Amino acid sequence: MTDFLTQYGYSLIVVVVLLESVAMPLPGESLVVAAGMLASSGKMNILLVLGASFLGSILGDNIGYFVGRRYGRAAIVRWGDRVGFDEDKLTMVEEKFNSYGFVIVLIARFIFILRQLNGFVAGMMRMRWPQFLLYNAISAALWTAVYGLTAYYFGKALTHFLEEQSTWAILAISGTICAIGMFGTYKVLFDAKKEKKAKADGKTVRDKSEETA
Repeated sequence: MTDFLTQYGYSLIVVVVLLESVAMPLPGESLVVAAGMLASSGKMNILLVLGASFLGSILGDNIGYFVGRRYGRAAIVRWGDRVGFDEDKLTMVEEKFNSYGFVIVLIARFIFILRQLNGFVAGMMRMRWPQFLLYNAISAALWTAVYGLTAYYFGKALTHFLEEQSTWAILAISGTICAIGMFGTYKVLFDAKKEKKAKADGKTVRDKSEETA
């Protein structure tokens, strides 16, 4: 990865982070960390690394937003069943987004899967674009700073750690983090039991109110 960064520089960061933000399975997060480590050794400029990461995030998420706004719901209704995303799950996502949309956009870049689908889902849910742009920019800035600056300031320690660990150990750690992120995302968005309980509780409250009235 560092060889590609050395050869293609900041443009590679922009392109990879952009493509990851429109649901392509690319290692944008790892690339930002690698670039931050290179910057710590003087091989790249940390400000340009942060700028490239931020630019790629914003461009990718906004492309996803407009694609989702134009084609998202129709595509999910037509093809969702084939990938296990039926209209019931779509309804769950819509309800969560209507209640916590700005929070989801703020934290999405830090959660695997949500990072890739953030803009698409926001557009599909018809979130106001100025609102999405603001919260997405804050999220992109925080994400860029956390990964880029952490790698920059702790670059030598990270390099030493990676050199000491086997490839399998690193893959195991990465896989565990991804699995936790995927499981957490699924539970938050598609926990049918919580949804049914919430609806049942709401119905009970309404029924009691009607009886009292």
